[in-house]
Amino acid sequence: MTKSYDEKHIKVLDEVSHIRLNPGMYIGETSNPVHLIEEALDNSLDECLAGYATTVAVTLDTKNHIYSVIDNGRGIPMNNDVPVIVSTKLFSGAKFQDSKSAYTICSGLHGVGLVAVNALSEDYLIEIYRDKKYAIFKFKNSKLVDKRIIDYKDLPPFSTKIQFKPDKKIFESLIPDIDRIRRRLLVASVELQNCYFVLNVDGNQENIKLTPETFFEKYCLSDNDSEVTPMIIISIKDGIESMTLRFCYAASGSLSPKVLSSINLLPADSGGTHVNFLYEILRDFFSAKGKKANLKFQSNDSLIGLRSYINLELKEPEFAGQTKDKLINRKTYLEKLFGKFKTEVEKYFNENPEQLEKLLAQFEDYRSRLDLKKINKSGGNGKRTTTRYTKLRDCRSREGELFIVEGDSAEGGLVQCRDPEMHAVLPLRGKVPSIMNVKDILENNEIREIISALGIGVFPNINIHNLRYDKIIILTDADPDGEHIASILIMDLAILVPDLIKAGKLYLAKTPLYSINDTKKKIFIPLWTEEELKKAMEQKKPILRAKGLGELNPDQLFSCALDIKLRKIYKVSYTKNLEKLSKLFSDVMTKRMLLEGKFNLNG
Repeated sequence: MTKSYDEKHIKVLDEVSHIRLNPGMYIGETSNPVHLIEEALDNSLDECLAGYATTVAVTLDTKNHIYSVIDNGRGIPMNNDVPVIVSTKLFSGAKFQDSKSAYTICSGLHGVGLVAVNALSEDYLIEIYRDKKYAIFKFKNSKLVDKRIIDYKDLPPFSTKIQFKPDKKIFESLIPDIDRIRRRLLVASVELQNCYFVLNVDGNQENIKLTPETFFEKYCLSDNDSEVTPMIIISIKDGIESMTLRFCYAASGSLSPKVLSSINLLPADSGGTHVNFLYEILRDFFSAKGKKANLKFQSNDSLIGLRSYINLELKEPEFAGQTKDKLINRKTYLEKLFGKFKTEVEKYFNENPEQLEKLLAQFEDYRSRLDLKKINKSGGNGKRTTTRYTKLRDCRSREGELFIVEGDSAEGGLVQCRDPEMHAVLPLRGKVPSIMNVKDILENNEIREIISALGIGVFPNINIHNLRYDKIIILTDADPDGEHIASILIMDLAILVPDLIKAGKLYLAKTPLYSINDTKKKIFIPLWTEEELKKAMEQKKPILRAKGLGELNPDQLFSCALDIKLRKIYKVSYTKNLEKLSKLFSDVMTKRMLLEGKFNLNG
């Protein structure tokens, strides 16, 4: 059945009615009123950006659902009912980008903000101190119900206050996303170091202040990032527009690049044109340098481990929707700023060639791990090798030494005392498989890490010339557990990579249980034999007994493991006698079971 359609069906809605009918069109989502708070906050932050406000305070009363934003900027003009106009008429304001604009850089651009706040609130008021006058404009259900302007000659407590109570008919919850507001203030505090920001939630006041360095460490770095490269900071200006870009690389941690940014103090968590531009420049730059150095990696490998924060101040930013969390300006708009950034990147690495060399090696190392002859191709389990970062703390030299160590404590000590040029460290954090089957051995994560680090494949498809280190040194505690781990590991490697042992590249490090340790004289001498220990005791030397590598400090570990004059390492020899190898394996397992009380030779 058809309905009639004529001029009677045409309706013209006023601004407030249209916003209430289509709130998502103006503020994004209506799950909670956080975007109303942000609309008011944008105005205060714009006063800070313009250099007129030094203090912004946000008060959230989540019990009574009353929220306010205060600043000490210039104050909204009172004449000609301007506060009423900016609260009821769309596309009104002082931020439209023309020659007469009162703002050059700002986040509120469309003249919608306060109208939306008023339209979607039960109660809404503006208080203003300006030109020795005090004004209050109260609205109820978007209608002006009170207006007063009086003289005020005392020192004003603030300039502008926006206060409102969201309409429960509009929002699913009247409790705002407090973390979002806190993040907005944190970003502002980082970029506006001379301004003061306060967040008061139900009477609990937070003074929001972070340095750029602290912000980067807390929010841009991932929890498992380690061996982070030096921070690179590049600042660019083009007229009134500017960009400050900080970036570094994590040698281990999450693979995916992590880039945070703010545009005119708005967190752009969804990225956009500027992030894509950054990626493009870094890919092109490092790819060209890698090709020149005859290194093999793909362009996207230069984004692995990237951590960055971009602060942009733009005259005409364009965002995706009212939430303003993604920049959608065309690339051509940012070409001048990023063109200057590209020049500065070239300059920085020309002045720091060792840093460039280290990064290029890191990219190639990542690619080489992915481009190994995939363990499945050489008798493995049919799975692809992992594409996450390994636990390996690599070295730069192909003439270096790889230490396979037992546990996190020993790893941490070695990492602190090693020479990153010559010493790589790979900790064993899980069980090493005590089995004589290639397929089952390769199921073990710890073994897969070791095979990946060696870079030579596994039997029968081994290329010993691809070995990435001159020596592979097993370093475990001087106790039955440590000896057991070392024995099983040697047997696993004898099965998987016999060429490693045949080439004389596998070593076993001896670990001293005792040492002369005179902390006052800063003397530490490992005692390798019972004779050395007995002699030291007769001479009444201060003796230290270390139950494990984790109990040694970095200097002591250096003496035991890295100092070629003091350390004791023994080359592992290869035998073709599988019967002898099987007997050794059986003996080790019998000893282990005896230690654990699982086996009794007497029946």
